[in-house]
Amino acid sequence: ARRPNRISRSNRPTMILKWRACLAAAIVAAVAASAQGQQLDDQTLARAYFRWSSEGWNATTKDGHDWPVTGELGQLKASDDDDTVWYFSASPDFLGNKAEAYGGTIAFTLGHSEYNSLGLGAQEEYDIILSSAVHNISLGHKHIIPPWVTSSENVVEISEEGGWVDTVSGESASRLSILRALSALTAVKFRGSLYFGHEFSYLKDVILSKGPKQDLAWVRNDAHIDELCGALKLNAVACEHYGVHLMKAMQKVNMNKLRADHASMVRKRKEFEQAAEERRSNWERDSKRDL
Repeated sequence: ARRPNRISRSNRPTMILKWRACLAAAIVAAVAASAQGQQLDDQTLARAYFRWSSEGWNATTKDGHDWPVTGELGQLKASDDDDTVWYFSASPDFLGNKAEAYGGTIAFTLGHSEYNSLGLGAQEEYDIILSSAVHNISLGHKHIIPPWVTSSENVVEISEEGGWVDTVSGESASRLSILRALSALTAVKFRGSLYFGHEFSYLKDVILSKGPKQDLAWVRNDAHIDELCGALKLNAVACEHYGVHLMKAMQKVNMNKLRADHASMVRKRKEFEQAAEERRSNWERDSKRDL
């Protein structure tokens, strides 16, 4: 009987190199396929997959301290052993000017592989927070995630009718405040801690989608509204309430001409005051001379 062919010792290094090359090619192909699959469609502004890593996401406590988080196999994971409130915090892909998301949605799946409520109810906190440090706006949404379930798929509308509130005042968010926050997002957070005892939480399939096309020219990083509200001595609530009408009215005004006219008026007023002061000085000097 013929003995089976064997790889000689001299050929083994060559075969090992070939296997490594095949493995490297397979990895490159898998990464390329993954990148192709992560291309966004026309209605998607940002999306998180967490296939290989945390993709730039992190986690922070309610007070802003860092919280450990890992991302792999399609999930962003974190855990706690007490009643600490912490949030998954979005990557830069979800931040910046996302005004096109007004009227759109933010969808995500939140789950718990394990949790202990210690016989208490779920903690009462905001489930999602949208923040803009640029405009000093923080908007929150509660009662999105149902307690006592292992996983929930959630879709939230981003509009004044979507249930958003100002996290400072507790008042319902106006169209203006939502648009201004979206125009300069600095944080998008999803609550991962629901219970008072230990829990293992995961986040996945986060998608930020566009809404109907809006005329947003009046809200794009425009400081005129702050200037106008200050001139009219409107507080923040009144400014948000009347802001849309104020900005639409301002669109009809030539701001350069308005500022030029104002500067001209100020200059003429100063010239008039200087002339009046000169006349008063001359009169006092003439009066002393006559004496």
